[in-house]
Amino acid sequence: MDSIIRVDTPEIDGTAFDGPSRLRTDSITKSTPPDRKDIRSADVIEPVVKTTHASPGEFHVLSVYEAFVAALKESQNPKSPIGTQNYINGYRELIKFFDQLGYVFKFVKDDVVEKLTILQEFVDKDTIDTKHFDTIQKAIDYETENNLIKTNPNNFARTLLRLHRALIFIEEFLRALSDRPLSDSTATIASNAYNSTLYHHHGFFIRTTVKVGFHALPSRKQLDEVIFHGHKSDMMDQYKIFIKTIKQIYDTIEAYYAEKNYLQLP
Repeated sequence: MDSIIRVDTPEIDGTAFDGPSRLRTDSITKSTPPDRKDIRSADVIEPVVKTTHASPGEFHVLSVYEAFVAALKESQNPKSPIGTQNYINGYRELIKFFDQLGYVFKFVKDDVVEKLTILQEFVDKDTIDTKHFDTIQKAIDYETENNLIKTNPNNFARTLLRLHRALIFIEEFLRALSDRPLSDSTATIASNAYNSTLYHHHGFFIRTTVKVGFHALPSRKQLDEVIFHGHKSDMMDQYKIFIKTIKQIYDTIEAYYAEKNYLQLP
């Protein structure tokens, strides 16, 4: 995996949250101080942490949180530029979460990996002097102005749209894991999230397979361990901000695609 673009949080490799958190004032509802350009989004929780050994392939909320926070360049701006590389990095961290969910999420993971590879190739084409793909909006504008969307089936805009659709499913699933009562099973939560998002873009066979597969998902307790590693109470604030940031990124991209009439790209 590529390294994550980090924001102003402790540099660690696997983190256990053992102490109180301090809430910064440069929140999503306040202006970012001009001398703190590294922080661009959301309420940033600075936990008191201890460094622990962790597998490089293990899912950690802190890593995915940092990547998506960095992707949202102007948190107060509903049309904020979205950093493409940070967006890719955040998704790569989410793949580690898919790996913990068993075979059923293979339908998401395989497609995500393929699409991320295509986006990375676009980003890698940029040079120091010429940057067409460093933000999502610039990339879409560049392809539109040069008529590349119709001529290249693996264009940036179409590829990103598939990831964009999956992101809202992931956001709804993760949000419901923290918001819904414990009486709701993981299968119920996943099914509800799927029905309101990806269901509308899949055919009958995939819909049926996915819904049956949801019943093999880990329990809520098992997923809590995957996400929080035994430190749920200490990490919950950061987890919720991370989900809020993902939703803000989704809404920004959704509005931009709607403005361009690209939401139904074939």
